[in-house]
Amino acid sequence: MKEYDFTQWLLLFYMFSFFGWIFESSYVSIINKKLVNRGFLIGPWIPIYGFGGVLMLFVALPFYFDPVLVFIVGLVAASTLEYFTGVIMERIFAVKYWDYTGKPFASKNGYICLESSLCWGVFTLILTYVGDRWIEGFIYTPSKAMFLVLDSVLTLVFLSDVYVSAKTALHIKDMAQLVSKANAEMNEIMSRMPENVTALRDAFDAAREDGHITREEWNDLVGKALSVLSEDLSEKRAQAIKHFESVLAKRQTKLKDLDALTKRMLASNPSASSRLEGFDMIRRRVEDELKRKDQK
Repeated sequence: MKEYDFTQWLLLFYMFSFFGWIFESSYVSIINKKLVNRGFLIGPWIPIYGFGGVLMLFVALPFYFDPVLVFIVGLVAASTLEYFTGVIMERIFAVKYWDYTGKPFASKNGYICLESSLCWGVFTLILTYVGDRWIEGFIYTPSKAMFLVLDSVLTLVFLSDVYVSAKTALHIKDMAQLVSKANAEMNEIMSRMPENVTALRDAFDAAREDGHITREEWNDLVGKALSVLSEDLSEKRAQAIKHFESVLAKRQTKLKDLDALTKRMLASNPSASSRLEGFDMIRRRVEDELKRKDQK
């Protein structure tokens, strides 16, 4: 196997991350018929391609003289990486940033599928027999000092990007949990209302779906609900409704003040999904805002 030191492998990681961003952004932009700055991070790099490229090159080069084995080991290694990256990211951020559900031979949770795995195998062949020759010519050209400077600068920018992007993703998770909690409590209040109060039940349902309802409108709605509920309202239930009013107010503040990074992350990952109901509401808010901007 060719001998690359740590600084060379690190620079290859950033190169593959950048080329992966170009590939993903181009592909998703074509699918969505508009420019999409793809990726979890803010900068022009997608780390899974960086890790995947380094991993594919590392495991494939020992089998250089057997293309079939190169294809297989690259497929298996990269698919394994993609699977566990998806699992870990969803557990941390409660969001599935890619989902192959519905594609042939997809895993149960949609993290990998036959199509993507075959692509990884093909990429490994290209990287090993075509790209590696270019890489070898490039990787031995700069001086050791140049590698250290490039790696240091890129690593500083990359780690800063990871910190900001991870913080944004956790912010989205907190927002989604808050909205989901608010909707669940709203559903609980709805379930206590008499079925014959159709208009009021419809109003509650609309309030749950519409993130634009104000606190004053909500208080008026709660007042009407209480007037048709049992007169013997327990202190516990009254406290629960008061608590919900506070939750709703926080939800409205969160939805109203979606920051630029939150909007960017959701727009950059159009296929992202979450088990949290609140995530869909936040996404719809961002999509509606983007549509209004496109129409202007």
